[in-house]
Amino acid sequence: MYELEGGLGAILAEYKKASEEFIFVLNSISQKDFTKIVDEKTTDEDCRSIQTITRHVIRSGYGYANYILNALGITAEFPIADEMEIEKAEDAINEIRKMIEYNIHNLYEINQGKVEANMFSIEFTTRWGEDFNFEQILEHAVVHILRHRRQIEKFIRIMKTIN
Repeated sequence: MYELEGGLGAILAEYKKASEEFIFVLNSISQKDFTKIVDEKTTDEDCRSIQTITRHVIRSGYGYANYILNALGITAEFPIADEMEIEKAEDAINEIRKMIEYNIHNLYEINQGKVEANMFSIEFTTRWGEDFNFEQILEHAVVHILRHRRQIEKFIRIMKTIN
């Protein structure tokens, strides 16, 4: 693989690195632990199990790229995360890698010039009401995956104490 260059390339390279760290953690868990409900009390359906967290990370990863593409007037086809078969950690790993490649392909390989030219000048409002420019949403994407990797590591520690 070639090296991603420039500001956009640097952020996407860090996103890919963060996703590989997430995958490393997923590789360490059993099928039973992947689907086990760890947080029964949460009101956030995306944070009950490693499986639900991972589905959320994948769905969000496509969403972040699509905020940028939509702001540029570009429509790209992407899979619907809720329709993906993510029953095993192996499925999740494959889907995370596809999501990262979708980001690199659509934001860097096809639209690098447009994204970089508008990195700070175009803003949009997310579904949760925050205003972002392209750099901010991409930095958010990196931190998002890191935060959920940390959450999964905590879930793994919890499961070890109850097993």
